[in-house]
Amino acid sequence: MRDWAGYRKGLLAIALLAAIAVALFVLAPVPRLAPVAPVSIGLYGVVFLCLYAGLVPPRLLRSFGRVLYVFPPFWGIGAGAVWMIWAHAADADKARIYPGLITGLIVVLGWFVTFVISSYREAEQADRIRRDTLVAIKNEIFALVDKMDNVAIRSNAQLVQDRIASGVTDAQGKESDYFPFATMESEPIVFEALGTSVPGLEEATVAAVVRFYAEYTDLRRMVEDSRTEDIKRLPRDRRVNFHKQLTKRRIGTLRMGLKALVEINFELGIEDPENIGRSGENPEITP
Repeated sequence: MRDWAGYRKGLLAIALLAAIAVALFVLAPVPRLAPVAPVSIGLYGVVFLCLYAGLVPPRLLRSFGRVLYVFPPFWGIGAGAVWMIWAHAADADKARIYPGLITGLIVVLGWFVTFVISSYREAEQADRIRRDTLVAIKNEIFALVDKMDNVAIRSNAQLVQDRIASGVTDAQGKESDYFPFATMESEPIVFEALGTSVPGLEEATVAAVVRFYAEYTDLRRMVEDSRTEDIKRLPRDRRVNFHKQLTKRRIGTLRMGLKALVEINFELGIEDPENIGRSGENPEITP
């Protein structure tokens, strides 16, 4: 999808080139302008190739690219063999060789077309898997990010840390330690199911997605640790420090989640990839 943006930027130049070619082609039949006819035909060829490259889906162009990369050695060997046979054949035999050459050419073209169609189908299937993977992972990341973003992380953390440091007093005036309650973070079931498809995405998307899930995994482990008795037995200053580290991890996870959503939108070809549609309490945290 990122390649398509580059093609669209060249459409204006292609249209201008087409207008020049049409003008030359129309004027070429005029006797005094006959010498420009080859130029006109050449420009038409250039225009056709530009339009083809700009309007045909990128995966079809990649399919042709694979064919053009694989077939030239076979074409070279075949053309050399045909030339050798034709050059050393008697004139009387050439009339019988010619139909065979035509038949062979048709067979080769059939192989060519079959290879292109097969390659295109493989590319189309890979593109469908890539897009489905992007949509599925995007929805999971958005759900995880939205849950974190619905709480003002910094202000809430400061309140919690103050209470951990000072303790709390109940209605009878008795002071006791404060232990914040942290809900368990959801398991990334979509990423675990589609993890093998992630390497097929673009490099920037893979980096952002993998980084987010790495951060999210660490966050889940820290949340689990915060619920253990070992943490509760720590002195207040160490529990405050642990909560600061947890808050830092939560902010980093949210930031990487937003970045992953932007990269996914960009690869999906969304017009405004940074428009994530978030409605949380942390506008200062950006990708």
